[in-house]
Amino acid sequence: MKTWITALNNYLYPVSLSSYEHSNLFPNYFNKEIKGDRNSTIRFENYFRENAQKSIEVYFEVIFWKLYSRKRDRQRITTRIIMHMLKEKIKPELLYNAIKRFVNTPNINNLHGIRCLLGIKTNVLALALTFPAFLNPERYPMVDKNVAQWVNANFTKHNTNRHARLTRFVLGYTSLRDNDFQNYLNWVNWCNETAKILSNRSNIKWRARDVEMAVFTAKRKNLELNVL
Repeated sequence: MKTWITALNNYLYPVSLSSYEHSNLFPNYFNKEIKGDRNSTIRFENYFRENAQKSIEVYFEVIFWKLYSRKRDRQRITTRIIMHMLKEKIKPELLYNAIKRFVNTPNINNLHGIRCLLGIKTNVLALALTFPAFLNPERYPMVDKNVAQWVNANFTKHNTNRHARLTRFVLGYTSLRDNDFQNYLNWVNWCNETAKILSNRSNIKWRARDVEMAVFTAKRKNLELNVL
């Protein structure tokens, strides 16, 4: 139990939104300096949900936030997606409803709907699947290669005593693709079951997103997570 709390408490993903190179085009946005611990990240998630039906700019901020660790790509890919959304005049309520459809019915078709609105032409998972986690972090973790690599190294022992079972990610590309979508769904279910177990054993109300934060930290900092 302590290993999970330690990992969650050590979660750190600091982001300077103001470092987006075209931030001046969006007054009153791209001005947050996110410390990157759990509390400041939750505040950013809350801010997104409060504005997601009325502001397209908050989607731009989340895209840059998600890509922030990819120093060589974050400016270029963020700008490409923003330019697509502005050109196509994508309305925030349209994107919000597409994400909500996925949250309610997580399948490939609904994922394709999100990607289409973002102008993502390849069948990559991580960026589009950031939005369900921001819209409903109680139920949806994010997914990335850190998570996938941790799962592949630990799924056998962490499936012990569990109904929801992790499965090995294919990892056949430089990024997660649709051929790992079922493994993502298994990850979602496992995170939900883990969150319930951790909530019952501690004074913290764990969300699926918190489980992912702990796993993300464990992978990046080489921390051990005990089998629950």
